[in-house]
Amino acid sequence: MTNTSRVVLALGLVCAAAGARTLGAQARTPEPTKDSALVAYDDDGLRIHTPDRKRQFKVRGYFVLDSRQVLNDTADASTNGFNIRRARVIFDANLFPGVAMRLMYDVGPISGPSALQDGYLDVGLGGGWWMRAGKQKTPTSLERYMSISSQLLPERSIASNLTPSRDPGVLITGPLAGEHLELAVGVFNGAADGGVTQDNDPNDDKDITYRLWWKPIKQKVKGAEQGVGFGVWGTRGIEKSPVVTGARLPAFRTIAQQGWFSFSEAAGARANGEHLRNGVFGYVHEGPFGAMAEWYGNSQVVTRGATTATVHTGGWTANAQYSLTGELSNGEGIVPDPAFDVEKGHWGAWQVGLRASHVSIGSEAFPTFADSTVSARGATEVGAAVNWYLTKQTKLQVAYEHTTFDGGAKAGNRPAERYVQVRWQVYF
Repeated sequence: MTNTSRVVLALGLVCAAAGARTLGAQARTPEPTKDSALVAYDDDGLRIHTPDRKRQFKVRGYFVLDSRQVLNDTADASTNGFNIRRARVIFDANLFPGVAMRLMYDVGPISGPSALQDGYLDVGLGGGWWMRAGKQKTPTSLERYMSISSQLLPERSIASNLTPSRDPGVLITGPLAGEHLELAVGVFNGAADGGVTQDNDPNDDKDITYRLWWKPIKQKVKGAEQGVGFGVWGTRGIEKSPVVTGARLPAFRTIAQQGWFSFSEAAGARANGEHLRNGVFGYVHEGPFGAMAEWYGNSQVVTRGATTATVHTGGWTANAQYSLTGELSNGEGIVPDPAFDVEKGHWGAWQVGLRASHVSIGSEAFPTFADSTVSARGATEVGAAVNWYLTKQTKLQVAYEHTTFDGGAKAGNRPAERYVQVRWQVYF
């Protein structure tokens, strides 16, 4: 069976399934907010309605300012100081009942080949099923799926290096068994690992991607989703690097955005065959406590000259959070009750978080496809953060990350990275 045939079969199976409403495991653009006025502005952004309230145009955005300090940067490889990490504007439009679109642009630093981060059309298919076509996040890991604005620590873990980010394609999502089981399956160009975002694809072959999300215990309490959830996901595709440049192989970065592993592309290492990813995750949110864990597996066929091998990479991440002021934990952040108001003695919500992550590179990579004197065989990260939510839209994060390496130097191990990050974030 060809790759194209598998794509058609997978989409056919999804379209044939039936069930109740979606769970939001792959969030659909919301229906128009019910406003009494034609123009409204609140926590949900700026909204403009047609007189019949069936169509709506919404404007939202967010801005992130970081202060970064690498404590042991004796080589001055990283500049300490203030950094605009994100500045984005989001346009959502409900064009017709069941039809909506989104455009999200970087208006500050561009984190991809173009300023367009999201650009897609959502169409409801009935029975809780819907289709999305365009540039979007692929349905892979839970950590990658969550917005950077919702992360427990300012940056995603080093294990997120084993996943892609945004990619053009077609996705179909819907429930399989009531409201507790959801399937998302799609066909995408096939972005490389390392959190890569792309607008086009140099390969003819495409990736088949799926995620199955089960929520056996699920309830809404004061707007926060409480309960237990599990998921399994995977991708399969064929990756072949262009002849001139090896743009289909990943480069892994630390939390301080310093490279710690890359393939020897300048020496001729190329992606040249099957690329498989798979993972499982689980989480719990109960009162002020929450925890999440995720495991990643990855393999890529690579060549260099006449030598071919399958390089395996793997990793895991786990975190825990606790609301010191009693607000309910939530995968999308907490909502202070009450919000920041100095005159009334209200100081918002306070949360603490802990995280550990690990990534290992298969021995097949060395020495032919990667240089062990500059690329580490593995990395382990531990971190802690204190998060101050002034309002639902504004928070301050202070985090410390400590990352150690296995190899990655001419002799012994690459020096550990000790990193302090302060983040101001505001969104509407």
